[in-house]
Amino acid sequence: MNNNHLITILQNFQKPEASFLQDKECLICLESFDLESNKIVKLPCGCSNSVYHIVCIVQLLRSGENKNFCPHCKTNYEIPLQQQIEFIDQHVVSYRVINTQIEETQNLQIKKFSQILLFHILTNSIMNINNIIIARICAEYNGWRELQVLLLFYFCKLFFNYFILIYSKNNINKIEDCLFYSYTFQTILFCFLIYTLTKMKSDTNSTILLLNNILFCSVDLAIRIFIEHKTNRSVNVIE
Repeated sequence: MNNNHLITILQNFQKPEASFLQDKECLICLESFDLESNKIVKLPCGCSNSVYHIVCIVQLLRSGENKNFCPHCKTNYEIPLQQQIEFIDQHVVSYRVINTQIEETQNLQIKKFSQILLFHILTNSIMNINNIIIARICAEYNGWRELQVLLLFYFCKLFFNYFILIYSKNNINKIEDCLFYSYTFQTILFCFLIYTLTKMKSDTNSTILLLNNILFCSVDLAIRIFIEHKTNRSVNVIE
């Protein structure tokens, strides 16, 4: 335990009156007392030399075990300071260990979602670039308005990917929200693609367009499952 905790305990003891301090000195450092100082303490025994500088008593208590007695009359303190010290020490250590585990878990979670987001943006951007190229080829042979709308939304999704990459920097709540909106946006686009393909004459390009979406969505999902499984194993090791 550090000296601040020990000083806090000592400060809860009775403060000596000015009359009690007259013609007295600290038996540890042999220096007189400042009557206006709040850095002195009167031990519970109340003997004629039971007043000491807090700093001096702290040094005495830290000098070894079983030091919870008055240096003058050897009377044990009414409050077992050594037990309080050990009790606080144990709780301080436990608190630090718990805090360290919480920080490590939070860092792992941030790392997990950051990796998921990066891989999602990468695979999703490649997929939508392919969608734009293939959809433009299809649009040259098919005058469907739905294809033109899809092209516009594929461009919008690319800009949206760039926006969430800038917006969500290492903030787990923002990353989760951005992933949710990105998945929702892409799901709507995929449903609209299926609707458009049902109205078009099936050809090689439309088949490639469909397979492109299925392939990259599957890769994106597989990467997320792998990262989550790996991170969960790391969290279990920490706990």
